[in-house]
Amino acid sequence: MTVKSDHLYICVEFEMWIQIGLEYYFYTESAPQLVNAMFQKRAFTHKNSGLSASQWVERVLDVTNCESIDQLDLKGSPQVDVCDTFGKLQNIYKLSIFKDCTTSFAKKALEIILPVTREITFFRIQFETREEFQTFLKSNLNYLTINACYFSMFTFDDLLVTNILKLKLREVKLSSTDFSQFLTKWFHSKDNSRLEHLTLCTLGGINETCLPEVLNAVPFPVNEDRMFCYSKQLDTSTNTFRGGYDIRRADGKKATIKFVSLFGRTYIDFYVWP
Repeated sequence: MTVKSDHLYICVEFEMWIQIGLEYYFYTESAPQLVNAMFQKRAFTHKNSGLSASQWVERVLDVTNCESIDQLDLKGSPQVDVCDTFGKLQNIYKLSIFKDCTTSFAKKALEIILPVTREITFFRIQFETREEFQTFLKSNLNYLTINACYFSMFTFDDLLVTNILKLKLREVKLSSTDFSQFLTKWFHSKDNSRLEHLTLCTLGGINETCLPEVLNAVPFPVNEDRMFCYSKQLDTSTNTFRGGYDIRRADGKKATIKFVSLFGRTYIDFYVWP
């Protein structure tokens, strides 16, 4: 399901990979005037259906016997209030918020959808203060990806209290000193965070030289596979990798850090073992 500034779009997938696209336009004048009558029946408005956007979504879900939404993309901010439509959606696998959404619309939608979704991707950050972002990180979300370039609101201290199981951050501007300080704080921390897997993509030259001596990091052979199992079903239930450095903090909790340099960027995977 996709939300744009002037219409909703629902793609219904049946058996044998058969797909049908349905559109609901908020304003009659914005609906496409198509010669193809068969396709035109798929473009709905309040005028030709007698239904509000919320009622139309509910009718589509009922007719197709759909119990969940695979993906909800917010790609615009409608002038009409469609947030009551989101209240009809009881199970959303993935929510994506794109750059064209206004802050007010994104925050209102997120408030309604967060309890019924497992995975969220941000292409823009709708939080106006760091305190708002920290509150969000403490929610019981399974998987969060932030693709906003040069996201500066985040600090490593936030990871010590986050409740998100898997967190992926791209284009993070952080130094090796920042990462080293985070690892030191993690070593001494007693917080029982839900974080199981952190992935970072940074332009900085962060590598194994930033590992603090207090961690007593132990390298793992690069020719042996290891399988990490998530406690919940995410985009995948397991992840297999080689190499990395094993560390153990003061309370005995074990983690593995893996560094990969590629095309001028450093990719860091931080796994916290159960």
